Amino acid sequence: MQDKLELLKEIKELWNNQNIDKFDIAPELLEYLEEKDLIKLKEKILTSLKELTQEQKEWLSKFKKEA
Repeated sequence: MQDKLELLKEIKELWNNQNIDKFDIAPELLEYLEEKDLIKLKEKILTSLKELTQEQKEWLSKFKKEA
């Protein structure tokens, strides 16, 4: 379970880096997710972020919170 929690933390950090701070997975659901599912989710997020075009990044940046 600790590995799952660590993966979930990493996924949340990826989203927080994109100023999506409301991302969460219900603890009840976490019980049913396999570690491999969380690894795939993390990989998909990383791939999606890498594949964004400059135009998409500029459009998304309009919605980022000001620090």
